Amino acid sequence: MENIKALFDLTKLPAKFFFLFAVISGFILFAADEILETIQLTILKEKYGWIVGLVFVLSAGLVIVNLVIWLYNYLDRKIRLKKIKKEFGESVKSLDQHEKAVIREFVINGQSSIEMPIDDPVITGLLQKNILKINKQFGNSFIMSGRFAPVSLNKYAEKVMESKDIDLSEKPTEDEIEFASNNRPKWTDKWGNYK
Repeated sequence: MENIKALFDLTKLPAKFFFLFAVISGFILFAADEILETIQLTILKEKYGWIVGLVFVLSAGLVIVNLVIWLYNYLDRKIRLKKIKKEFGESVKSLDQHEKAVIREFVINGQSSIEMPIDDPVITGLLQKNILKINKQFGNSFIMSGRFAPVSLNKYAEKVMESKDIDLSEKPTEDEIEFASNNRPKWTDKWGNYK
């Protein structure tokens, strides 16, 4: 009984299947009689025209419904992605002083990946905002040394973030460098360079 039910479950058939039926049945219905006669399909149109018409209407209808559903899902994804990117961009542009200090560490150290304490509230907040990400070394796992783990900037955050978002100019002045050095996160004393 299950096999018979599965045979008539139209939702499992791909849209290409219905499109093919719509094209073939549409061709039989609307092609000129001379063309049908050449490929010997005139008898099919004459004897079973109503079946061919029914197949055409059903398959074309299913193709249209699938197209509308696909279009709706596509537009919905695009709108949601645009909204997420906008919210993410606003999040990157509204960092507090502590968050900016953490992000400046990538500039100060000249590295794309730094070991940071992931139990630090500022780091945790940046991870939750998806501005920072923990680097995974082995598949979906990562190595920690104590409470420190290798962390880097999210690729999209890197793309939308500008130097001014972390209180630096494109070519930092000596005052900016001194400000950045004097306002580093406390956990940087792990390297013995916290002032």
